[in-house]
Amino acid sequence: MKLRQLIAIPTLWRYMVPLLLCMAPAALANAPDGAAATNVASRIAALAPSLTELVYAAGAGDKLVAVSAFSDYPNAARTLPQVADYSGINIEALLSLKPDLVLVWGSGTQEKQIQRLAALGIRTERIGIETLADISVALRRIGELAGTRPLAERAAQSATERTRSLAAQFQARSVVSVFVEVGRSPLLSVNDRHFISELVRLCGGKNIFADATTLVFQPSREQLLIKQPDVILFGESRTSNPGQTRNNDVYTGLDASRRGDLLGINADHLLRPGPRLLDAADEVCRKMDAVRTRRWR
Repeated sequence: MKLRQLIAIPTLWRYMVPLLLCMAPAALANAPDGAAATNVASRIAALAPSLTELVYAAGAGDKLVAVSAFSDYPNAARTLPQVADYSGINIEALLSLKPDLVLVWGSGTQEKQIQRLAALGIRTERIGIETLADISVALRRIGELAGTRPLAERAAQSATERTRSLAAQFQARSVVSVFVEVGRSPLLSVNDRHFISELVRLCGGKNIFADATTLVFQPSREQLLIKQPDVILFGESRTSNPGQTRNNDVYTGLDASRRGDLLGINADHLLRPGPRLLDAADEVCRKMDAVRTRRWR
């Protein structure tokens, strides 16, 4: 199955669209004219769950008039009209809400639809998260666009300080080798250019497929058996089917699976590149350190 086909599956929209298409440049403007780029937005549409979270974190949640499917955090976002999903933007529904700024996620939004919005005179802005530092960049940019700079700056500084604190506490500790699972059917992982790999490094870990040639790829069982990671890291849904037993047959033969060193991290935090990615970092760091304590101290 090709990556584009995977992206088209509705159940993956919740996490995988921003996850797999996170390599677009962060905070690139596409305004109809130079003057519009200086206007403060009062009616914002955020067309990815991560963008919705960023807008609220930047102090501009009261300016949101539309969001995408699965924009469920914070709770206030659940009440807003949803005008985009895995299949694209509902242009008519979006226009009816009269936004003066539409935030799109990197290359995860169809380019032809972005161009159509521009042709209709609707200002669009591309936001992407490639690194942990980009969280602060995105927050500041949204604060500029929405006129909430003081709130956005505080959120950006907090994100930077949390990242530095985790690095100071965990980054220099004994290395834990990690297999990063971002998909199960088929099994998918990421290379060292992905933000999850940066998160692993922050916690003193090393992605066993750091040198893979593509950002997202399908590893073989043979590769996993040869590399024998210390831990297996994956996103764990804690909102749907919370009591469902996880099938780990794909990891049969791995010492990490035999020992039970499978680190389930809140998927809403780990797989959405937004403000709560640092909550995921904190959880990853502490769970990896528990493995160190149990095995090597």
